[in-house]
Amino acid sequence: MIERLYPGTSLSELPSGLRVLVEEVPSTRSASLGIWVKAGSRDDPDPLPGLAHFLEHLLFKGTTSRDAMAISRAIDGIGGHLNGATGKEVTFLYADVPADGLVIALDVLSDLCQHPAFGREELENERGVVLEELRGRDDDPEQVAHDLFTTGLWRDGHPLSRSVLGEKKTIAMATGHDLAEYHRRFYQPKNVVLVACGAVDTQQVVDCATGLFETPAAPPALPTRQLPRMKSGRSTHDRETFQTHFYVGLPGICACDPGRFALEVLDTVIGAGPSSRLFRLVREERGLAYTVASFGSYHSDAGVWTIYAGTAPEKVAEVSDVILTELRHLRQDGITPEELALAKAKLRGTLILSLDSNGDRMGRLGSAAVIEREILSPEELVVRLDALTLDDVSLAIERSVRLEESNVVLVGPQGDDIAENVALS
Repeated sequence: MIERLYPGTSLSELPSGLRVLVEEVPSTRSASLGIWVKAGSRDDPDPLPGLAHFLEHLLFKGTTSRDAMAISRAIDGIGGHLNGATGKEVTFLYADVPADGLVIALDVLSDLCQHPAFGREELENERGVVLEELRGRDDDPEQVAHDLFTTGLWRDGHPLSRSVLGEKKTIAMATGHDLAEYHRRFYQPKNVVLVACGAVDTQQVVDCATGLFETPAAPPALPTRQLPRMKSGRSTHDRETFQTHFYVGLPGICACDPGRFALEVLDTVIGAGPSSRLFRLVREERGLAYTVASFGSYHSDAGVWTIYAGTAPEKVAEVSDVILTELRHLRQDGITPEELALAKAKLRGTLILSLDSNGDRMGRLGSAAVIEREILSPEELVVRLDALTLDDVSLAIERSVRLEESNVVLVGPQGDDIAENVALS
């Protein structure tokens, strides 16, 4: 049965357990298709971090009926683009194609999702590719710093602490059996959402998906995820870099919490873009950093609000003082009506601009559906945004700007010496 969510958008559940989300955008001439799997790095087996990402790579290297060249030719032959990505909680495969390539793209994506071959030669070749990706990560100081920040962010070594890419030693030891077992466990229809947006017909997408996705005979039970708890404290990591990377993690909220709208406004005011307080105070007025920003990370059952700056080692104490002063001002005075209005306008505009992209539409729907978040129309989102008040933002400040619970990480040269001059409390 096709359930209408709002005009042009529908949700169906097929006999296989697969959910199908479709948004018809007749004014376009293309379609964006995505297969969203509720499995990411937090679901990796404990001895094999990076397995979800390794599997995502291998899905494109051949199925039981297509080799890698046949996959590429099928998408190139309709003028499309095919790719995938792995996150902390989700893996997705997607294709952007002209409208007349819809059926072929659906066939290819469903094949990649359901029938990976895990050929020995392809596995070893792709192992080398992933190991090179890991070497590239290890050569990137900012990415290394972020991974070190994340590693110490959650208590008891929670799986959210893991790097999505894993580690060289674990990728080197992963076997075809490990990958096949992970695939069997997580890539089952009831754990997958298919999303199609653009110049598509809902009934055609549902009919195609019904024929392409099989019902497994005895799917294994999906494992229960462990609830994460944020860890407070301060740590330093001495690295021979020219900058010190400075992170402050503050309590956030989960992706399904309605308070996320107010936190997005707060984030916009403090560190999201050139009009934000920290950009102005740290970069424009004092010239202390090239990059200074804040951002929210919203997981299905937890979240963190992060402030980041990359600066010269001798300037870390000054940067931290500016950030601490601003956070204290927030606790005491909140934000102004003018800042609230400006943040709303920016967020509203970002949403409206995203509606011109079928890929953005597909991503919005897929990311919501795969974590069981309420799917709102763009109009409903604007209404909720416009309804936000200063009191709502004050509540977000109360929930997140809790300096005694902060997690502060410094990555760079002379970390221990620098840390003596940095006190966020």
